[in-house]
Amino acid sequence: MNKTKHVWQDFVNNFFSRRLLFFCIFQFYILHYYINSVKRFSIAADYPASPWILPFVGQNVYFLFIYGISVIYFYSNIPFMQGNEMYALIREGRKKWVYAKILRIWMSAVSLSFIEVVLSILPLFPCLEWTAEWGKLYNSLAMTNAGLEYNVKLSFSYELIIEHDPFMTMLIFGIILCISTGLVGMIMFAVSICVNRTTAVLMGTFLSVLSVVFANLYLYQQWISFISPFSWMNLLLLYGKVCKNAPSFSAVIIMAAISVFILSGISLKKIYIKDLDWTDEE
Repeated sequence: MNKTKHVWQDFVNNFFSRRLLFFCIFQFYILHYYINSVKRFSIAADYPASPWILPFVGQNVYFLFIYGISVIYFYSNIPFMQGNEMYALIREGRKKWVYAKILRIWMSAVSLSFIEVVLSILPLFPCLEWTAEWGKLYNSLAMTNAGLEYNVKLSFSYELIIEHDPFMTMLIFGIILCISTGLVGMIMFAVSICVNRTTAVLMGTFLSVLSVVFANLYLYQQWISFISPFSWMNLLLLYGKVCKNAPSFSAVIIMAAISVFILSGISLKKIYIKDLDWTDEE
Protein backbone atom coordinates (compact mmCIF):
# COMPACT_ATOMS: atom_id res chain seq x y z
CA MET A 1 0.00 0.00 0.00
CA ASN A 2 2.83 2.39 0.89
CA LYS A 3 4.55 1.64 -2.44
CA THR A 4 1.35 2.39 -4.36
CA LYS A 5 0.90 5.62 -2.43
CA HIS A 6 4.50 6.62 -3.11
CA VAL A 7 4.15 5.99 -6.87
CA TRP A 8 0.91 7.98 -6.94
CA GLN A 9 2.44 10.91 -5.05
CA ASP A 10 5.47 10.82 -7.33
CA PHE A 11 3.18 11.00 -10.36
CA VAL A 12 0.97 13.79 -8.98
CA ASN A 13 3.89 15.92 -7.78
CA ASN A 14 5.59 15.77 -11.17
CA PHE A 15 2.62 15.66 -13.57
CA PHE A 16 1.01 18.92 -12.46
CA SER A 17 3.82 21.20 -13.49
CA ARG A 18 4.73 24.08 -15.74
CA ARG A 19 5.40 21.55 -18.49
CA LEU A 20 1.79 20.35 -18.30
CA LEU A 21 0.57 23.94 -18.57
CA PHE A 22 2.63 24.53 -21.70
CA PHE A 23 1.49 21.20 -23.14
CA CYS A 24 -2.16 22.21 -22.69
CA ILE A 25 -1.56 25.66 -24.19
CA PHE A 26 0.24 24.26 -27.25
CA GLN A 27 -2.38 21.61 -27.84
CA PHE A 28 -5.40 23.81 -27.27
CA TYR A 29 -4.00 26.34 -29.73
CA ILE A 30 -3.37 23.82 -32.51
CA LEU A 31 -6.68 22.03 -31.91
CA HIS A 32 -8.57 25.32 -31.88
CA TYR A 33 -6.84 26.37 -35.11
CA TYR A 34 -8.04 23.30 -37.00
CA ILE A 35 -11.37 22.66 -35.30
CA ASN A 36 -12.57 26.26 -35.35
CA SER A 37 -12.90 26.05 -39.14
CA VAL A 38 -15.17 23.03 -38.66
CA LYS A 39 -17.23 24.96 -36.11
CA ARG A 40 -17.70 27.84 -38.56
CA PHE A 41 -19.13 25.42 -41.11
CA SER A 42 -21.29 23.87 -38.40
CA ILE A 43 -22.82 27.27 -37.67
CA ALA A 44 -23.30 28.09 -41.36
CA ALA A 45 -24.91 24.73 -42.19
CA ASP A 46 -26.83 24.59 -38.88
CA TYR A 47 -25.52 21.06 -38.25
CA PRO A 48 -24.34 20.23 -34.72
CA ALA A 49 -20.92 18.64 -34.26
CA SER A 50 -20.44 15.26 -32.60
CA PRO A 51 -17.50 14.83 -30.18
CA TRP A 52 -15.69 12.28 -32.39
CA ILE A 53 -13.47 14.76 -34.22
CA LEU A 54 -10.02 13.84 -32.89
CA PRO A 55 -9.42 10.87 -35.26
CA PHE A 56 -9.84 13.28 -38.18
CA VAL A 57 -7.43 15.75 -36.60
CA GLY A 58 -4.98 12.86 -36.32
CA GLN A 59 -4.87 12.63 -40.11
CA ASN A 60 -3.16 16.04 -40.26
CA VAL A 61 0.61 15.69 -40.32
CA TYR A 62 1.22 19.12 -38.82
CA PHE A 63 -0.95 18.25 -35.85
CA LEU A 64 1.07 15.05 -35.39
CA PHE A 65 4.29 17.05 -35.42
CA ILE A 66 3.05 19.64 -32.90
CA TYR A 67 1.68 16.92 -30.65
CA GLY A 68 5.02 15.15 -30.80
CA ILE A 69 6.93 18.31 -29.90
CA SER A 70 4.51 18.94 -27.01
CA VAL A 71 5.09 15.42 -25.68
CA ILE A 72 8.86 15.84 -25.96
CA TYR A 73 8.65 19.08 -24.01
CA PHE A 74 6.53 17.43 -21.31
CA TYR A 75 9.08 14.62 -20.94
CA SER A 76 12.04 17.01 -21.21
CA ASN A 77 13.05 16.51 -17.56
CA ILE A 78 13.89 12.87 -18.31
CA PRO A 79 15.68 10.91 -16.80
CA PHE A 80 14.08 12.50 -13.72
CA MET A 81 17.42 12.91 -11.94
CA GLN A 82 16.67 16.23 -10.28
CA GLY A 83 18.39 16.83 -6.95
CA ASN A 84 15.45 15.76 -4.78
CA GLU A 85 15.40 12.35 -6.49
CA MET A 86 18.75 11.40 -4.98
CA TYR A 87 17.16 10.55 -1.65
CA ALA A 88 14.34 8.57 -3.30
CA LEU A 89 16.85 6.47 -5.25
CA ILE A 90 18.97 5.79 -2.17
CA ARG A 91 15.90 4.86 -0.13
CA GLU A 92 14.24 2.65 -2.77
CA GLY A 93 17.25 1.23 -4.59
CA ARG A 94 17.97 1.65 -8.29
CA LYS A 95 15.69 -1.15 -9.51
CA LYS A 96 12.57 0.10 -7.72
CA TRP A 97 13.41 3.67 -8.71
CA VAL A 98 13.48 2.73 -12.40
CA TYR A 99 10.17 0.86 -12.12
CA ALA A 100 8.60 3.90 -10.43
CA LYS A 101 9.76 6.18 -13.24
CA ILE A 102 8.47 3.79 -15.92
CA LEU A 103 5.09 3.77 -14.17
CA ARG A 104 5.19 7.56 -14.08
CA ILE A 105 5.84 7.68 -17.83
CA TRP A 106 2.81 5.51 -18.59
CA MET A 107 0.53 7.20 -16.07
CA SER A 108 1.49 10.51 -17.68
CA ALA A 109 0.80 9.06 -21.15
CA VAL A 110 -2.71 7.99 -20.13
CA SER A 111 -3.39 11.37 -18.52
CA LEU A 112 -2.04 13.36 -21.48
CA SER A 113 -4.18 11.30 -23.85
CA PHE A 114 -7.29 11.99 -21.77
CA ILE A 115 -6.47 15.69 -21.70
CA GLU A 116 -6.02 15.67 -25.47
CA VAL A 117 -9.48 14.19 -25.95
CA VAL A 118 -11.01 16.84 -23.68
CA LEU A 119 -9.13 19.65 -25.42
CA SER A 120 -10.41 18.44 -28.81
CA ILE A 121 -14.01 18.72 -27.63
CA LEU A 122 -13.79 22.19 -26.08
CA PRO A 123 -13.43 24.12 -29.40
CA LEU A 124 -16.72 22.59 -30.61
CA PHE A 125 -18.80 24.42 -28.03
CA PRO A 126 -21.53 25.69 -28.38
CA CYS A 127 -22.12 23.59 -31.52
CA LEU A 128 -21.45 20.29 -29.75
CA GLU A 129 -24.08 17.53 -29.72
CA TRP A 130 -23.57 14.43 -27.60
CA THR A 131 -24.50 11.63 -29.96
CA ALA A 132 -23.32 8.09 -30.67
CA GLU A 133 -23.31 8.78 -34.43
CA TRP A 134 -20.86 10.62 -36.64
CA GLY A 135 -23.58 13.17 -37.38
CA LYS A 136 -24.63 15.14 -40.46
CA LEU A 137 -21.76 17.60 -40.13
CA TYR A 138 -18.92 15.12 -40.64
CA ASN A 139 -20.88 13.17 -43.25
CA SER A 140 -21.42 16.36 -45.26
CA LEU A 141 -17.75 17.27 -45.05
CA ALA A 142 -16.76 13.76 -46.14
CA MET A 143 -19.17 13.43 -49.06
CA THR A 144 -19.22 16.97 -50.48
CA ASN A 145 -16.77 19.76 -51.29
CA ALA A 146 -18.33 22.02 -48.67
CA GLY A 147 -15.11 21.92 -46.72
CA LEU A 148 -13.27 23.67 -49.54
CA GLU A 149 -15.92 26.36 -49.81
CA TYR A 150 -15.74 27.13 -46.09
CA ASN A 151 -11.95 26.69 -45.84
CA VAL A 152 -12.21 23.73 -43.44
CA LYS A 153 -8.65 22.81 -42.50
CA LEU A 154 -9.30 19.12 -41.76
CA SER A 155 -9.86 16.20 -44.08
CA PHE A 156 -12.85 13.97 -43.30
CA SER A 157 -12.39 10.49 -44.70
CA TYR A 158 -15.55 8.97 -46.15
CA GLU A 159 -14.03 5.49 -45.76
CA LEU A 160 -13.44 6.06 -42.06
CA ILE A 161 -17.00 7.25 -41.52
CA ILE A 162 -18.78 4.62 -43.58
CA GLU A 163 -16.74 1.62 -42.42
CA HIS A 164 -16.17 2.28 -38.72
CA ASP A 165 -18.26 3.00 -35.64
CA PRO A 166 -17.47 6.41 -34.08
CA PHE A 167 -17.14 5.18 -30.49
CA MET A 168 -14.82 2.30 -31.43
CA THR A 169 -12.83 4.60 -33.69
CA MET A 170 -12.37 7.05 -30.84
CA LEU A 171 -11.42 4.23 -28.48
CA ILE A 172 -8.81 2.87 -30.90
CA PHE A 173 -7.44 6.37 -31.46
CA GLY A 174 -7.20 6.92 -27.71
CA ILE A 175 -5.27 3.67 -27.29
CA ILE A 176 -2.88 4.58 -30.11
CA LEU A 177 -2.49 8.07 -28.67
CA CYS A 178 -1.53 6.60 -25.31
CA ILE A 179 0.84 4.03 -26.84
CA SER A 180 2.62 6.62 -29.00
CA THR A 181 3.01 9.00 -26.07
CA GLY A 182 4.21 6.39 -23.59
CA LEU A 183 6.52 4.64 -26.04
CA VAL A 184 8.29 7.88 -26.94
CA GLY A 185 8.65 8.58 -23.22
CA MET A 186 10.18 5.13 -22.74
CA ILE A 187 12.61 5.67 -25.62
CA MET A 188 13.69 9.01 -24.18
CA PHE A 189 14.09 7.47 -20.72
CA ALA A 190 16.31 4.65 -21.98
CA VAL A 191 18.41 6.98 -24.15
CA SER A 192 18.83 9.48 -21.30
CA ILE A 193 20.14 6.74 -19.00
CA CYS A 194 22.40 5.20 -21.64
CA VAL A 195 23.75 8.51 -22.98
CA ASN A 196 22.38 11.76 -21.56
CA ARG A 197 19.35 13.99 -21.38
CA THR A 198 20.26 16.13 -24.38
CA THR A 199 20.52 13.08 -26.63
CA ALA A 200 17.15 11.87 -25.33
CA VAL A 201 15.48 15.17 -26.26
CA LEU A 202 17.13 15.06 -29.69
CA MET A 203 15.88 11.50 -30.19
CA GLY A 204 12.36 12.55 -29.26
CA THR A 205 12.53 15.48 -31.63
CA PHE A 206 13.71 13.14 -34.40
CA LEU A 207 10.65 10.93 -33.80
CA SER A 208 8.42 14.00 -34.06
CA VAL A 209 10.01 15.07 -37.33
CA LEU A 210 9.76 11.50 -38.61
CA SER A 211 5.97 11.85 -38.90
CA VAL A 212 6.51 14.71 -41.38
CA VAL A 213 9.20 12.75 -43.22
CA PHE A 214 6.91 9.76 -43.61
CA ALA A 215 4.01 11.93 -44.83
CA ASN A 216 6.23 13.14 -47.66
CA LEU A 217 7.97 9.84 -48.49
CA TYR A 218 5.33 7.18 -47.82
CA LEU A 219 5.06 6.31 -51.50
CA TYR A 220 8.75 5.42 -51.64
CA GLN A 221 9.83 4.57 -48.08
CA GLN A 222 6.89 2.73 -46.53
CA TRP A 223 9.07 1.06 -43.88
CA ILE A 224 9.24 4.39 -42.04
CA SER A 225 5.67 3.80 -40.84
CA PHE A 226 6.93 0.99 -38.57
CA ILE A 227 9.34 3.28 -36.68
CA SER A 228 7.27 6.48 -36.57
CA PRO A 229 5.05 6.26 -33.44
CA PHE A 230 3.27 9.56 -34.03
CA SER A 231 2.34 8.48 -37.58
CA TRP A 232 0.30 5.64 -36.05
CA MET A 233 -2.21 8.24 -34.88
CA ASN A 234 -3.40 8.46 -38.48
CA LEU A 235 -5.92 5.60 -38.36
CA LEU A 236 -6.07 5.46 -42.15
CA LEU A 237 -2.49 4.21 -42.00
CA LEU A 238 -3.40 1.39 -39.60
CA TYR A 239 -6.43 0.51 -41.73
CA GLY A 240 -4.23 0.12 -44.82
CA LYS A 241 -5.63 3.17 -46.63
CA VAL A 242 -2.38 5.14 -46.86
CA CYS A 243 0.12 2.57 -48.11
CA LYS A 244 0.24 -1.18 -48.57
CA ASN A 245 3.11 -1.98 -46.22
CA ALA A 246 2.02 -0.41 -42.95
CA PRO A 247 1.46 -1.69 -39.41
CA SER A 248 -2.04 -2.72 -38.34
CA PHE A 249 -3.58 -1.91 -34.97
CA SER A 250 -2.62 -5.34 -33.62
CA ALA A 251 0.91 -4.98 -35.00
CA VAL A 252 1.30 -1.66 -33.18
CA ILE A 253 0.23 -3.31 -29.91
CA ILE A 254 2.75 -6.12 -30.39
CA MET A 255 5.60 -3.79 -31.43
CA ALA A 256 4.91 -1.51 -28.48
CA ALA A 257 4.84 -4.39 -25.99
CA ILE A 258 8.14 -5.78 -27.28
CA SER A 259 9.72 -2.33 -27.33
CA VAL A 260 8.65 -1.58 -23.75
CA PHE A 261 10.10 -4.90 -22.58
CA ILE A 262 13.43 -4.24 -24.31
CA LEU A 263 13.63 -0.58 -23.24
CA SER A 264 12.83 -1.50 -19.63
CA GLY A 265 15.58 -4.13 -19.65
CA ILE A 266 18.09 -1.68 -21.10
CA SER A 267 17.17 0.97 -18.53
CA LEU A 268 17.45 -1.48 -15.63
CA LYS A 269 20.79 -2.83 -16.79
CA LYS A 270 22.31 0.57 -17.48
CA ILE A 271 21.16 2.19 -14.23
CA TYR A 272 23.45 -0.14 -12.23
CA ILE A 273 26.58 0.88 -14.10
CA LYS A 274 25.83 4.54 -14.79
CA ASP A 275 27.52 7.32 -12.86
CA LEU A 276 24.47 9.37 -11.98
CA ASP A 277 24.60 13.06 -12.79
CA TRP A 278 22.23 14.91 -10.48
CA THR A 279 20.99 18.28 -11.65
CA ASP A 280 19.36 21.06 -9.72
CA GLU A 281 16.38 21.53 -12.01
CA GLU A 282 12.66 21.97 -11.65
